[in-house]
Amino acid sequence: MGEENNNSSEIESELYALISTISNLYDKYQHGIINTNFFQKSIKNSINNLLKLNFLINENKIILSQLLKKMNLTQDYKRIIEIINEVSALDLSENFTRNEISEQNKSPKKIKASVLELPGITVEITSSFITIMDALKLKRLKDAELVSNLFNHLISNIKKFPGIENIQFKVEDLYQRIQKNPLKVRDNTSFSELLVDELYKIFKEFQNKLNLKNS
Repeated sequence: MGEENNNSSEIESELYALISTISNLYDKYQHGIINTNFFQKSIKNSINNLLKLNFLINENKIILSQLLKKMNLTQDYKRIIEIINEVSALDLSENFTRNEISEQNKSPKKIKASVLELPGITVEITSSFITIMDALKLKRLKDAELVSNLFNHLISNIKKFPGIENIQFKVEDLYQRIQKNPLKVRDNTSFSELLVDELYKIFKEFQNKLNLKNS
C-alpha cells in the first residue's frame, strides 16, 4: 500500500513538473528569453518524458482524466497539448541544409510534415488511447457519436504516423467489434475489460514502435 502511494506521489510530482516545464519553455521562447535551438532540444526532451510518463500512468492503472482533475491540472494539460501541436506545426526547416533537402528529394514542407509534426501527433495518439481506455473502464461508450468521434480521431492521427499500418488495422478491427456489440459493451463488464486489455496491447505495440520505454 505504501509503495502504491509512493508511486502515485512520484507520478503526480513528475506530471506537475513536466506540465510546468513545457509551459515555461514555451513562454520563455515566445518572449525571446531562450533561442530556437535550445527551445527545440528542450521541448523534444520534455515531450519524450511526457510520453513515458503516460505509459507509466497507464501501467499503474491510473485514469489520467481523474488524476488531472484531482490535481486541478485539466486546463493546464490541455494547454501543453495545444503548445505541442503548435510547436510541431512550426516551419523550422532551416535546420536542414539545402544539400540534405536535395539528397532526400523532399521539399521543406514535406520535411516539416514528416518530421516536425510527429511529436504532436504522437501525443495526440497517446492521449486518444488513454481516453478510450478510460471511457471503457468507466462505461462511457454508450453514445454512438462519442464512440465514433473518439475512434475516428485516433485512427486519423495513426494514419499520419509512418510505419504503423498494422496498428491502424488492429484499432479499426476493435472499433468494428464495438460498433457491432453496443449493448454488450454497455452491459457486459467482462467484455469491456477484454476490450481494454486488447486496446492496451495495441497501445503497448505503439509504445514499442516509438522505442521510448527504455530510452
